Amino acid sequence: MERSLRISLVGGLRFLSILRNMFTPTAVDGLFAAAALSLCYHLYARTVALPLPPGPKGWPLIGNVFDMPKSHAWKTFARWGEIYGGIMSITLMGQPFVIVNSPTIATELLDKRGTLYADRPTLEMANMSGWDRVLSSARYGTQTAGAMVLHLTYGYKIKEQENDPLVDLADKALGEFSEITRPGAFLVDVIPILKYIPSWFPGAGFKRLAKMYTKSCDDLAEVPLAYVKEQMANGQHTESYASNLLRDREISADRLYEIKWSAASFYGAGADTTVSVVTAYFLAAAKYPEVQAKAQAEIDAVVGQHRLPTFEDRDSLPYIDAICKELYRWLPIVPLAVPHRAMADDVYEGYLIPKGALVIANVWKFLHDPAVYADPFVFNPDRFLGPNPAPHPTDVGVFGFGRRVCPGTHLADISVWINVAKAVAGLTITHTVDAEGKKSELLADTTDGIITRPIPFMCTVAPRSTHILQLVLDATAEAP
Repeated sequence: MERSLRISLVGGLRFLSILRNMFTPTAVDGLFAAAALSLCYHLYARTVALPLPPGPKGWPLIGNVFDMPKSHAWKTFARWGEIYGGIMSITLMGQPFVIVNSPTIATELLDKRGTLYADRPTLEMANMSGWDRVLSSARYGTQTAGAMVLHLTYGYKIKEQENDPLVDLADKALGEFSEITRPGAFLVDVIPILKYIPSWFPGAGFKRLAKMYTKSCDDLAEVPLAYVKEQMANGQHTESYASNLLRDREISADRLYEIKWSAASFYGAGADTTVSVVTAYFLAAAKYPEVQAKAQAEIDAVVGQHRLPTFEDRDSLPYIDAICKELYRWLPIVPLAVPHRAMADDVYEGYLIPKGALVIANVWKFLHDPAVYADPFVFNPDRFLGPNPAPHPTDVGVFGFGRRVCPGTHLADISVWINVAKAVAGLTITHTVDAEGKKSELLADTTDGIITRPIPFMCTVAPRSTHILQLVLDATAEAP
């Protein structure tokens, strides 16, 4: 063990020396010393403590940097899980990542031992881009507590006939958030001291990127709140989360900060996740016409074609409910959940989960396990019906775990259900066919990132009848 440690230290320090010699000594002496101390600490700690969960063998100092997938990490983690089991680990520059490929283990750690894993990791790139201010990224402590979301949060009604600026703003900001929070995407997340290098330094493009992304994050919080303030000043506001909190004439700077960023958290999370699920429905309806036909038959039998479905119909529409469950399972919105951080050393089945480790639940793997969900890549709502239904996706991490479960779960559930139910009732969605009669390709896959959407696809959308179309137009005109 001592010889192994000595070889690792020598190799690691040689690597650091090479880096040091690339630049002027005065610029990097502090970085070199800190990195060397960190290297010694991590290597020593790993030799004297209990073993980490198994995983692919890495290199001295850098660990598994070269093993990290470039995209769709959940698929690679699932393959590794077949080799190393339900709990495994990798390290990046001394930072341990514990990857959980078993829903049972995820429940044990993140739910039953939730007090140990209630923290979020410090992702320096996200912090540098301003995203540490939203609730989903907040460290555990006293702050931790689409069209519908925009209306509820800001009393804002989207523009129906054109691209809406606030919807576009959320799309842009959350696309950037998804990019910068991918595990291992930026070296500064595993070597935080890199955040101190100047932006002109070679390889510091991430700092310029962070500055640009901070603007999007700031706009996400400030633009809709400015709209509410303007409406309130003109006496034209609609009751909403933000307007109710802004009524107090004596709002401190700290209180205004909390209002702004809590509202942005609800707006950002709801605007992106609900849209992702409903978009997946359009893909599923075009790809599996038999599912759409069965859903429309249920709607016609229960609701008829003279009105649109309402929440009061939900208990009488079990197949529509099953479609919503299958949408959560088929293309999960957050396939790796949002990472947790171990707040203290923990031991599971003889393996050490050290304080500071990032714990990642591979929800995509949970929901595509053929032992639990037969033919997991096929869209099949029937799996949730009958005397022995498959587990509900919300029970295996779709909305997170433990004390960091999504606070908007109920709102997301009803929002997805009513959107899907009305789409089934009012629309017929089919393959797009070109002039030569060839159907468009419908690939059931998603974009990369911590929050995903179906990859772009083409489909044809038409009203089921002129009467249904009028019902939809009337409902739209009456919406608040």
